[in-house]
Amino acid sequence: MLRFPESLIQYTSTLPAEVAGVVLADITEEHLQQQINAIATKYGSVGAFVHVNAFTPTNESHLLSNASEKTILQHVFLMAKHLKKSLNDAATKGRSCFLTVTRLDGKFGLSADNNFGVITGGLFGLTKTVNLEWEGVFCRAIDLHPQLDAQQAAENIIAELHDPNRLLVEVGYTLQERNTLVGEQSTVIRNTQSPYIGTKSVFLVSGGAKGITAQCVIKLAQQAKCKFILIGRSKLIDEPIWAKGCVDEAELKKLIIANITSSGEKPTPIKVQTILKGILSQREITATLEAIEQVGGKAEYISADVTNSLELQEKLIPVVNKLGGVTGIIHGAGNLADKLIEKKSIQDFVAVYAAKIQGLESLLSCVNINQLQHLVLFSSAAGFYGNIGQSDYAIANEILNKFAHVFQHRYPKCHVTAFNWGPWNGGMVTPELKQIFAQRNIEVISVEVGTRILVNELTAVKQEDAVQILVGGSLATLKANFGSELKTYRIRRKLTLETNPFLNDHVIGGKSVLPMTFAVAWVANVSEQLYPGYKFFSCENYKVLKGIVFDETLASEYIIDLKQITKLQENEVILTATIWSENTTKKIRYHYTAQVKLVCQIVKAPTYQVLDNQNNYKKVNLLPYENGTLFHGSSFHGIKNILDISSTKLVLECSLPSIEERMMGQFPIQAFNAIAIDVQYQSMLIWVNYYHQAASLPLYCQLGELFQNIPYEETFYVSMEVVNSNQSKLIANIIAYNTQGQVYSRVFGAEVAISKHLNRLFLKQN
Repeated sequence: MLRFPESLIQYTSTLPAEVAGVVLADITEEHLQQQINAIATKYGSVGAFVHVNAFTPTNESHLLSNASEKTILQHVFLMAKHLKKSLNDAATKGRSCFLTVTRLDGKFGLSADNNFGVITGGLFGLTKTVNLEWEGVFCRAIDLHPQLDAQQAAENIIAELHDPNRLLVEVGYTLQERNTLVGEQSTVIRNTQSPYIGTKSVFLVSGGAKGITAQCVIKLAQQAKCKFILIGRSKLIDEPIWAKGCVDEAELKKLIIANITSSGEKPTPIKVQTILKGILSQREITATLEAIEQVGGKAEYISADVTNSLELQEKLIPVVNKLGGVTGIIHGAGNLADKLIEKKSIQDFVAVYAAKIQGLESLLSCVNINQLQHLVLFSSAAGFYGNIGQSDYAIANEILNKFAHVFQHRYPKCHVTAFNWGPWNGGMVTPELKQIFAQRNIEVISVEVGTRILVNELTAVKQEDAVQILVGGSLATLKANFGSELKTYRIRRKLTLETNPFLNDHVIGGKSVLPMTFAVAWVANVSEQLYPGYKFFSCENYKVLKGIVFDETLASEYIIDLKQITKLQENEVILTATIWSENTTKKIRYHYTAQVKLVCQIVKAPTYQVLDNQNNYKKVNLLPYENGTLFHGSSFHGIKNILDISSTKLVLECSLPSIEERMMGQFPIQAFNAIAIDVQYQSMLIWVNYYHQAASLPLYCQLGELFQNIPYEETFYVSMEVVNSNQSKLIANIIAYNTQGQVYSRVFGAEVAISKHLNRLFLKQN
């Protein structure tokens, strides 16, 4: 147990005798490194790290300036830096972990219950970044509600330590539930009333005279004709006479060299570049000011360090007297110090942190917060996802994100937006970076699109949950890299009927039964979670041995055994899967077996070659959900019309019903939509009932392939082609495709058992 100095945290409990304790004497990096080395020498190399952050209540006066919060955050950053080697070495021998635990609100700081320190929220950015940098180490950020008791908190942490899901990096526990964060499609509702931006609006803008922030300001001025006070570090002075009119950089360098030489000095490359950079900076600032004026806005420029509140306040006074009181803030300033965490210095952390966090605190100290109508924070997708080489930047931007939610709750009349920008086509994105992004299929944001998004958001009706806006996707993805050794996994799950409401729509003979397609989805989801960067593509030799029935035979837990049967190749992984359980007498029951293939890139979907003209079909007047042919409830009602049925073929017109996420319980739609595949298997049950007047249940699938998930509420077609049939079984191929014939999925060698004894079980129970 590594503890901070008593001067930083007052501990109220003593450690049990069997727990070794190490107390830091000071908070220097050198002392921390010495203690970590001493721990390794005395107890062995560190293979797992868990940081449990205390709940730190806060108030408005020091929301961004809690010194102890910042010190702890900075020190955990340094702990990650110095534990990188040992944790990654441990990952080559077994499971290695890096966990951070916060006590915000159990919802990552997004709830109205926000009496917590937002600086602690930076731990999410740190954890998500090392998760990308350390491919073999299991990394997770956990947020616990501060009212969870110690016992429950400990159980939650231990549960997360054992979670196999490597696609999930952050989870939260409230008093009632477990949560994570997802990005959802946002729509903008236009608004012409309050909060209105117009000629009387005055925006205080950091980093706004150059780069992307300047482009955003110009666009906003064009739309609203408002006023701006731009803050930058560059001094705005008159350009030298000898440089005026020269726009070619090569020629300008020659003039700079000539001017330095004429003064009797030596024109060193550094000196030439410094002068050149200064001239170009002056020109960009001047161009921004002129552009704002040309589109109908007004602007003043202040040369100041945004982190120095005293200097900023002093320089703001005459400008505010001229333009009017500040009604909005746009905080676009930032610094980068990109490198892997083991190469980061404390100076890197401080420089990146100061521009974002101290800069925002300084801006807020210079305005009347109660009169603030807009607060716009330029955060980054690096904060939401993490990003390789940007641990400090991700930390700072995650603090901005948490602050935005807290500020919005405390000042509901202020329009607060934290833009989590992806990379722009300009600004800090160099041509070399753009090339890398293109290779990784990462789209950059064009200036026209990005500035329009900002203006649209600021002039929209504010939605309560639209404080944090993610523009663009992840900058990096985790890719499984577990060497050449064949891996095996054993994963346990407790199943309950209450947790899975969809099962109430899959009842046979009065008992809820797990659909066979959900067992495949279960295996597929777990496989993708174990192998980040790989996608489920196919399932072979899938056998239903003994279904899972939710009655007195339900086991206390079910176990998936996964075994890698090929060495991890560059593009695919093949695993065998077995789902089994033990009854009360410890007798093993095997439920399902299969072989699944994961690939890095799904191949292009084929076209269904037997696509007929749908107008030639004569709809068959059958009502399979009503007449007892199918037992499925409304969640599984995907068949709209039976277009054709013959001794060799059945064609269905389908559309998936929209289902609430909570209905799916422990089987969320991830690798594929199990209900969509179930609808395809329903075709076999319809055919069997039509030709044999009997019910049937699935037994086997030779091969199933998934090219893409079927969109909800979109018309698609299912063709079932009979391969072989008799009185006891049907074997068929099933293809699902869209109106253009593009295949969504296909199944070869699907087999169902036919029995008239099952007929009574398919009838709806009263």
